[in-house]
Amino acid sequence: MPMLADPSQKYKPYTPLNIQNRQWPSKTFSKPPQWLSTDLRDGNQALANPMTIEQKTTFFRQLVKCGVKQIEVAYPAASDTDFNFVRGLIQNNEVPDDVWLQVLTPAREDLIKRTIDSVAGAKQAILHMYNATSPMFRDVVFHNSKSQTIELAVKHTKMVRQLTEECTAKYGTKFIYEYSPETFTQTEPELALEICEAVKEAWGKAGFGEDRIIFNLPSTVEIGPPNHYADQIENFCTKISEREKIIVSLHPHNDRGTATAELGLLAGGDRVEGCLFGNGERTGN
Repeated sequence: MPMLADPSQKYKPYTPLNIQNRQWPSKTFSKPPQWLSTDLRDGNQALANPMTIEQKTTFFRQLVKCGVKQIEVAYPAASDTDFNFVRGLIQNNEVPDDVWLQVLTPAREDLIKRTIDSVAGAKQAILHMYNATSPMFRDVVFHNSKSQTIELAVKHTKMVRQLTEECTAKYGTKFIYEYSPETFTQTEPELALEICEAVKEAWGKAGFGEDRIIFNLPSTVEIGPPNHYADQIENFCTKISEREKIIVSLHPHNDRGTATAELGLLAGGDRVEGCLFGNGERTGN
């Protein structure tokens, strides 16, 4: 197939949200967000030669020294290296009492179990589960309908609740639950809300303070400018129920990362996930 005379014509424009009286453009920053470093997970995935356990441990110690209190340390079910790294942090008492380890898993039973096993015995951990929700992933990758996509998230959230409660009873580990509708920026806004409402109901334990559920709304693939992401975040924050029981987390990607995060915070985000040292999964992470 010959190249188009104007290659830009193959890209469809994003669909703007019709928000009446949007608030974020006139907001200013009044307090710092929560910060999560994902250098050891997203960042490690970006490397041609992933870090060894020794290198990751050195990196973890540096993040702790920097004062980071939430660190996504691994995708433990992806490799023995990642799993053993997490186990080593816990068994060797590398984790200060005020630091939360975060671990990532897709919505799949065997991988969820492996992930929870990796943090058993930690004082506190954030279990971060995701499934892709956009039309492209639903139709092309998973061949799932909207209702099947919601049911997938609900079924595995209930599984996370059961398994983390069992881990807490056996090892004393305190858990926070984080859910990501992966490809949020390409997902229909009303569907993203519907999935998160269903996940919150399935989790059944969203409360206040450290009992809040985290909804990570990632700019997984950037299809619009940062102001469009801000509109998506404000729309979500305005319409989600029990907003006071939710931490809205932002995970920017690509070359718009910093601008996306800043405008997302103005739009109501509470937390930023990203790589502090520039080795993100994609530039700008």
